[in-house]
Amino acid sequence: MKLAGIILIVISTLTMFIFLFAKSDSFISLREIIDSHLKLFKNSKKQYLLFYLLPLIFAVGLALVYEAGATFYENLSIIVSILLSMLLAILSILSSIKFNFSDKATQEKIKNLLTETNNAIIFDTLLSIGLLLFGLVMIVIGDISACDGIVKRICAGVSYYLFVLILINILLIIKRIGRIIKINTEN
Repeated sequence: MKLAGIILIVISTLTMFIFLFAKSDSFISLREIIDSHLKLFKNSKKQYLLFYLLPLIFAVGLALVYEAGATFYENLSIIVSILLSMLLAILSILSSIKFNFSDKATQEKIKNLLTETNNAIIFDTLLSIGLLLFGLVMIVIGDISACDGIVKRICAGVSYYLFVLILINILLIIKRIGRIIKINTEN
């Protein structure tokens, strides 16, 4: 019975990824969200190292040291849920602010910052939702003896990596909001 459940989980997950990453005009285009986020770093290629490679190395190290269990995933779900609600609140606030500057250059700068900040929030929201779903699956299948050793460590590494990405992107979002506030107070 558990094997059938795991097969259904895998099939539905793979099918969702195929539809969500397809290059069609789907309602939710994960490819578009990721592309928009990666464009933030187009002028600074070194940031890819900070935002993607170093967290991967950190996550692998953590996975080698600590094998996550159901309690970890339950606590992680609580933390990520709080962060997700914070991200959505920030997105709501940013969407409701009206900036009126007579200077076209300042208007364009604010518009670009808001767009980049919104893209970062949407990307972080995507990671948060993905981590919540992943944690749910790990809690459900965590008791299965087939998921011992290396598989649990790989899954833990994925969780650690996604969580570190979420935290680093929150720092990026905070920095961008700070820049928006600074421009707004200067004018």
